[in-house]
Amino acid sequence: MSNLSLLSMPNEILLVIFSHLRDPYPLYPLSTLCRRLHHIALPLYLSRTGVYTEPSGSKSETYHASSISIAGDKTYTLAALQIALFLRDVPLRTLSCTFADSQSQVIDFARFRRLCSMLGRIETAHLQLQVQNHGYFGGQPTYDDVVHVLNAVLEKSCVGLTVDVAHDPTLGPARLSRRGRGGDPTRKTHEFQTLAVPALSSSAFRLKTLKTFRMHSEILFSPHCRAWTIDVLNSFPIVSLSIDVPSVPTDALDALLLVTEIPTLRDLALLRCRVKPSALHLFLSRHPGITRLHLGHIFVPSLQERLPPDHLPQLRDLTAPAPQISYLLQAMEQTTSLRAVRVLSHMTRLDLSFIDASLQPVVSRLESVYITLVLPVPPQLPRFGTDLELLSSDDCLLALVRTLEFVFAPENVTFTKLSDYLCLTAWCELFPDLKSVELSGFDSTYSTQLALEALHKRVQKVVLNGVEHTDTPLVPAL
Repeated sequence: MSNLSLLSMPNEILLVIFSHLRDPYPLYPLSTLCRRLHHIALPLYLSRTGVYTEPSGSKSETYHASSISIAGDKTYTLAALQIALFLRDVPLRTLSCTFADSQSQVIDFARFRRLCSMLGRIETAHLQLQVQNHGYFGGQPTYDDVVHVLNAVLEKSCVGLTVDVAHDPTLGPARLSRRGRGGDPTRKTHEFQTLAVPALSSSAFRLKTLKTFRMHSEILFSPHCRAWTIDVLNSFPIVSLSIDVPSVPTDALDALLLVTEIPTLRDLALLRCRVKPSALHLFLSRHPGITRLHLGHIFVPSLQERLPPDHLPQLRDLTAPAPQISYLLQAMEQTTSLRAVRVLSHMTRLDLSFIDASLQPVVSRLESVYITLVLPVPPQLPRFGTDLELLSSDDCLLALVRTLEFVFAPENVTFTKLSDYLCLTAWCELFPDLKSVELSGFDSTYSTQLALEALHKRVQKVVLNGVEHTDTPLVPAL
């Protein structure tokens, strides 16, 4: 017994001992002592810290189970990930990382690139960057590192890439400038020119695997990263493109759209953006294959700047606020392919009245279209319902609504009592031809069975967080 040591114990005993450690950090230095401890202690350390999902099953199933998710307060685990021998040539389903610590970003970027270089493949990647640490016209070395990180991901046959913003919890949400659609008039046009910085790598260019690109960070539109962004958009077979950059000036976004052409584009989402009608029209005219279009709360151009009537001939699904829907349908002469329209609104009397007034000019176009009304649920649920007099008219557009989609934000209300559900059922009474109700991001401490029973009295189908429920009895939630 005097010669007993860690290395003399079988692997099963070591796993039991290591799993009982309250603090997983000692497992990391232990994993550097020898190869055997490396393969035992390091996977346990990474899984205990919550950054690595260990694969289960056979090696053929590894790809479907492996994922790495690094939160902003756990970028220190990159030091362990970059030396993990068991990750060499391993394909990942998802790789996400939040670079929120400005003090260690340079080191974190380098470690992240080394991690990517040892992986076999990355199917989808989600990168979050602390935008206020960079500044829209921040230092070039930091932006060079960002481009190198993006290249490292694309060089691993990445199919879906999301570049997002890691919001500082001490700051409020980003808002559009009140200066109007032109942005800050003090900014000079030369600031939007492309600078001599690293662009798309040759290895990533040869692979060309990216199909889904979500551009949700202003860094991609900065002068230091603009060349890389343009190369990716014009070189890859992108099918789905999403742009959500409320703080990017109009000139910067317009300049990017004017030089972009994606022949394979089918799904386009312009969410919180500031864009001129002429730039948007030219972009849409170069992409006649778009079948799904999602427009956020961007301003509506006048009909004098209308979209040419022969554009978007294959458009099937349209999501937008009522003014944008009305404008597009009035501008387009042919909408025979249009099958579904999702109207973005709010749970107020004024918004419902506004929808009805905005869509009256295109009522004939909407009669043969499946209409969904999307309503974000506010923290204080509106308690009115049947007292709304909008539906007294036979030609009211709300009578055409087939689906109500209630969207719950993560910080939103949690249903705790029956009256919360009765409020939603009261809203269903406003729409006489309603067929289904969808609840997204729904959370409740009350009986789910009672909620479904109440909604099934009004509609045929209820979809709860992506799961369709029938009117058969369910087991009450505990």
